[in-house]
Amino acid sequence: MLNSYKIVRTMDEEILYLYLDINYEFARELSEDSLKQKATNYLITHDIKFKGNKVIFVINGVEAKAINLNKYKIYLNKDLFVVDNKEKMTLKEILLSLLFSNLSIDLEIEALKAITVLYRSEVISNLKDENLNLLNISLAFHNYNYYKLTYKETYKEKVSIYNRAIDETDGEYLLYNNKPIKCYTHLVSNGYTEENPNIPYTVRKESLWDLTYPNYMQVKSYKTIDFKKKLNIDRDDFNLKITSISNSNRIKELEIGDRKIEASLLAVYLDLPSTDITIIVKKDYLTFVTRGIGSGLGLSIIGADNLAELGFNYRQILNYYFKEVSLVVKEAQ
Repeated sequence: MLNSYKIVRTMDEEILYLYLDINYEFARELSEDSLKQKATNYLITHDIKFKGNKVIFVINGVEAKAINLNKYKIYLNKDLFVVDNKEKMTLKEILLSLLFSNLSIDLEIEALKAITVLYRSEVISNLKDENLNLLNISLAFHNYNYYKLTYKETYKEKVSIYNRAIDETDGEYLLYNNKPIKCYTHLVSNGYTEENPNIPYTVRKESLWDLTYPNYMQVKSYKTIDFKKKLNIDRDDFNLKITSISNSNRIKELEIGDRKIEASLLAVYLDLPSTDITIIVKKDYLTFVTRGIGSGLGLSIIGADNLAELGFNYRQILNYYFKEVSLVVKEAQ
């Protein structure tokens, strides 16, 4: 395993030396992608400020393998893109718009920086010939100038901290399997984040800080007749059965009468904030008790904020909520 490191600075570049234990089965890990992943994870988990590109692996004092971390295009705040084939915006303006459009609560700066890296990853994953089609991104988007009126009292304060988060992560985004990842965030988990095998960088992680959020648990009731209308049920009597549950206790699928329905759709039909649902059936109404807000996939915003309060930096927060991802960073200027 990797047990120590050294950064050598020359006039032209920084070089990172990573030292491995003598018993490390290095021969199995010679692929460049695997080494790149290990080097990136080591940098993140040990909070190493390395701005270079070249990494050299050393075994028993012998330089065994050299790799370059970044063979990927670096997108900077100043880069200009066309949004929806009409409006030209810099990447910084796009990110500023996304932060204003998707965050409604104040957060610690390290949590904001982690979210900014994810938003940048989302934008880059959807760029096509320097064009960004907003229909393809998974985030709300309004031009940041709109919020000069919305946040008359606090706009200057918000734009200042958002600009800091953008500037201090300039050029950074996440890769999985050499491709920019999509942005998966949610406001509050049910105590654990969700793992989806179709999104291989998601992971089930304990996020117990979320349990203290004021609206963590919510209750909503529907009269049976209204419930049937919303789900287009025409039978007087019907059975309701949960048929599939995730490993983080969220409902995946239900049977309602002779019909199967995904819990995510049920949540949309009934305006429920989560798919961690307890259903209480009475004679004339149904009550739905939910825990958490959002899909549970990826980064918990409230969890990230609590980690930041505990002293985690944004790279450590990202490494906590995602697995097997690499962080692209710009080279030293």
